[in-house]
Amino acid sequence: MEKKRPLLSVRPTFDSSLTLLQSLGVSVLGIFVLTILLGTFFYIILSFINPRAAGAAYWFFLIVSGFGVPIFFFELKKKAYQRTLFNFHEDYLEFQYFKLYLNRRRGRVRYSEITGIDQHASALQDHQRLTTIYISVPTMGYRRGGFAGLELYDLPQAKNYLTKITDIVEGRARQQAARSAPAAKPQDAAPAPQQQPQGT
Repeated sequence: MEKKRPLLSVRPTFDSSLTLLQSLGVSVLGIFVLTILLGTFFYIILSFINPRAAGAAYWFFLIVSGFGVPIFFFELKKKAYQRTLFNFHEDYLEFQYFKLYLNRRRGRVRYSEITGIDQHASALQDHQRLTTIYISVPTMGYRRGGFAGLELYDLPQAKNYLTKITDIVEGRARQQAARSAPAAKPQDAAPAPQQQPQGT
């Protein structure tokens, strides 16, 4: 049986400039975690074994965090975005995305489960004419709170995906409600008035 084509397919846009700026932020975090924490740990260990090699530990972790981490993040995000897809069908949304660009998550959400659709853009996204659409699905709630639903990152603002998605979700929801509502019974026809007999 041939699978029906979706009404709308949405993929994120990989923006190299935006990703480069994000990778610099990840590099700063990497320098703190790798160089300061792990570098200090290995410095203390190596200072007892080989004092000359102790100082090299800082340089090693500084190079890894300053160059290796940004490159790894850049390629990881690029590959994850290439495999991310949101397909909007007649009655449901089918998705595949990668949480933290590592763990793949696939699933399906019926439009009746969606409670809200919002759109937000950070300053960097707005500068690159990108936006993020948040689709609220309470049944996907996290145990420790936070946003429950799907986040469609880095979508081109020019394509106006918010209007397209809202039209599909709300339009199909109205059709489902109309189909599930009981048919209204036709009113009984009023009896014809009886004519009074004319007096003689």
